[in-house]
Amino acid sequence: MNQILDGIKVLDLSQFLSGPRCTEMLADFGAEVVKLEPPVGEGMRWLMAPVPGLDRSMSNWNRSKKGITLEIRHPKGKEILLKLARHFDVLVENLAPGTLEKLGLGYEDLARIHPGLIFCSITGFGRTGPNSERVAFDIIAQATSGILWSLGIPDRVHSVFIGDLVSGAYAAYAVLLALMARQRSGQGQLIDVSMQDVLYFHNYRALQLRSVAEVEESLHEAVGGTFDDFFSGDKTKSVPFWSIYQATDGNIAVVFLTDAQWKKVCRIIGKPELADDARFANVILRTKNREEYRQDIIDWMSRQKLEEIERILVENRIPCGRVAKTEEVNQDPHLEARGMTSWCQDPVYGKVPTPGIPIKLSQSPGEIKRSAPRLGEHNLEVYGQYLGLTEKDLAEMKKEGVI
Repeated sequence: MNQILDGIKVLDLSQFLSGPRCTEMLADFGAEVVKLEPPVGEGMRWLMAPVPGLDRSMSNWNRSKKGITLEIRHPKGKEILLKLARHFDVLVENLAPGTLEKLGLGYEDLARIHPGLIFCSITGFGRTGPNSERVAFDIIAQATSGILWSLGIPDRVHSVFIGDLVSGAYAAYAVLLALMARQRSGQGQLIDVSMQDVLYFHNYRALQLRSVAEVEESLHEAVGGTFDDFFSGDKTKSVPFWSIYQATDGNIAVVFLTDAQWKKVCRIIGKPELADDARFANVILRTKNREEYRQDIIDWMSRQKLEEIERILVENRIPCGRVAKTEEVNQDPHLEARGMTSWCQDPVYGKVPTPGIPIKLSQSPGEIKRSAPRLGEHNLEVYGQYLGLTEKDLAEMKKEGVI
């Protein structure tokens, strides 16, 4: 079956998570992605090397790609990359700012020999601005975008790498836009993705705080607190209609914003009289007078099991969801039914778990073709196809430290 991106060729010079997630998403829909690594392997590969078998997880963000090695710091390696890049539509990189430019392999260098090339660069702070030369990882982007503060954990880290993985998805989106633009103009372009930019764009608390600054005083009078109060750590727990409750055997997130949902909740917890109380007639009043009913909801939730709470709320169409532990979400029957707990075939490990494709297109579905490539697995295939190099050529290059 032909896929949407069949015929699009992507050269992936990225490492760790953000760039690989971008190119994985392109590969899922048919792009030929060639992952280029230094002969020692990219950063994530050598981080995993001390634990045998840990590299199975490389297929979570590098599946369906071909793998080659090349030492681009070697003069011959630079020459090969310049020749190779001519054959590709897209180049993706997330190296430290200025790395490729210092080697004469930056966007301007490649655009001179290949004007149609789409060059996608993912960095912590982008290619412009006072912080553009700073190196960064996911946690730096989360810290500087205000995400850690907004999550109420300014003093600790967590293992949800949204800076990397969401930025990678936005980079894939940008590549698709650039491909559409090239269809019209014939010209490639530079894509500049900043992880801080992307996460700030997702920082609802910061964006709302900025947009309502001029009416902050009126808001305080109306709801009995500042806007920031409702999105900051422990204070968030005082907003009953957008909260997480403790059941006898775990936690559950519940939302009842509308008047209809509020009335149902009052009936469910055995307090139907609250629904007609003038103090709670609308969401503003329910916010301002929340301490008058919050404990009633907490008490009811605390006496029930999660299964019972979920059953009752779902029957009444009240939005809710258990707070799933890591091992639980990996066994979620709904995610399984949606194809999100998928597998790919690995030549060494056999069946290897990998996430399914989150974007479902009815007429042009994505496809997981293979597991992540072994280091340099496709050297002969790729260099032979694009540059006409032979096994003898590659053997010599290996001796020279080029691959």
